[in-house]
Parts: sequence; structure tokens; C-alpha cells
Amino acid sequence: MGQAKLKQRAAFAPALVNEWEAEDGVNFAVALARVTGWLLHVDWWVPSLDPDNNVALEDCKPLRVYVADNGTRIFDVRGNRSLGDFIHRTIRPMAVRHGMGGVRTRYYAESALATLPLRYAPDPPKISMAVKAIEANTAYLASIPKRPEPCIPAAEAAEYTFGRCAAFAEALREAAGLDPVALLAIRFEQGAEGTERGSDGYVHSFVLHPDGMGEDSWGKADVREIAQRFGIVEFRLGREAHSRVVNNLQRNSPELYDAAFIKAKELIQTYRQQ
Repeated sequence: MGQAKLKQRAAFAPALVNEWEAEDGVNFAVALARVTGWLLHVDWWVPSLDPDNNVALEDCKPLRVYVADNGTRIFDVRGNRSLGDFIHRTIRPMAVRHGMGGVRTRYYAESALATLPLRYAPDPPKISMAVKAIEANTAYLASIPKRPEPCIPAAEAAEYTFGRCAAFAEALREAAGLDPVALLAIRFEQGAEGTERGSDGYVHSFVLHPDGMGEDSWGKADVREIAQRFGIVEFRLGREAHSRVVNNLQRNSPELYDAAFIKAKELIQTYRQQ
């Protein structure tokens, strides 16, 4: 079947899409996050082009609430989309209406949405209706990959994607006896060259299973899939590099490391089958 026909079958009725978009996608996004377990995001217009400018959220404008995976796929009212397509066709036209400024993406747990300065608060009856529409659209759901097991709540899994991944890997080592390694980038795909990394190419820590699969806060996956999340197409794994990262964290920010390690152990104990 052609791609155009697949998209047509996966599409929602235009009236539903218009209704969801009129409220910035919030009710659809909450419903989809509940059905799939993937991560809620909000894109904000920020009155600054400086990414390091700490702008108060009250001074920002919400553009869109949506769901994304742990990489670069966007699950929106208009389908399963690439990040580039979503930015170019949806977010950028919204942002320019507010004038000169930038766009910042933030992820949230569902419970946090009610505390944000969104234009529309989540509406429980509308969310329930959206859940029914999503579950009835089997073609749309089939286009969204299932989260790998074990499924830690997405917002908490995301906390351990950057910065705290080494603590999570150490917690997995203690809980399951698995070997932590560092993901060291050699070459990135075009457009991902700006991914933050150490001088040795360090990007991420996870553990290795005896079968060669990796596991981090997002569950068990092929090591190449883990690398692809960061736009890495060529890499090597290093045990010593991971140990250096852990040692640096314990020396430079011991309280933060200990808190991340303790929380990781709690998440693993709660959500991971031993």
C-alpha cells in the first residue's frame, strides 16, 4: 500500500483535528500519552534568541502540546511526523506570529500541565473522548512504536536521558548485575553534529545484557537504536569512560548524583521485573 494511502487511513476526521488544534492539542496529547505511554511535550515561544537566557515561563507563549518518543518522532493530531516536518510546517508558522524570538521544547508529566500557563487547561471529558477516538483509529496507533519494557513513566525516564544516565546505569548494575558502558560518538548524522558530548565523544551511559542488547531508563533496546536517538551513526562503547563520568559526578556534585542514584533505584524497583 502506498504511503499516501497509509496516511489517509491513519488520519482523523477534519472536524476532530480542527477541534483539537483550536485548543493547542492539549486534550489530544494527554489522551495519546495515556494510550501509548510516550512523552508529553510543550513548545513555547520565548521572547529571546539567546538559548541561555533564563526567561520566566509566564513571559512565554504556548504553541503546541504534543507527544513524542525518546528520539525525533512526533505524534501529533496530524499524524506520526518527523521532527523537521513538525518544526517547519507547524511550530515555525505559529512562532512567527508572536514576533522576534525563539522556540523552546520542554517535556512534562501529565500532572504538571495544570500548573503551566497554557491557553487551555486539560479538560477531562474531552480527554476521554479523544482516548476513544485514538483507540478506534487502529491505523494511527499502528504507526506509533510501542515503548520497550520495562516502562518507567515517560517524564521520569526522560530525566535520565541526559545528565543522569550514568546514575541510572549504576543503579541497574546494582539491581541486576549488568555491565555499564559509555556510548562514545565517532560520527553523527547530518543535522545532529551539535549534540552535546564530552571531549572523548561521551554522550550517554547504559548497561549491556549478555545478548548484546542495551538497557537504560527507556527500557531494553538494540544498542544501535539507542545511538540513533542521539543522531549517532558510528560509535564505540567504553567501560572506562563510563567509570570516569561517574567518578567526576561523585567528586563534583555528590549530592545531585546521590539523589539521582537513589531515585533511579526506586524506579527500577517499582517498574522493572527482576
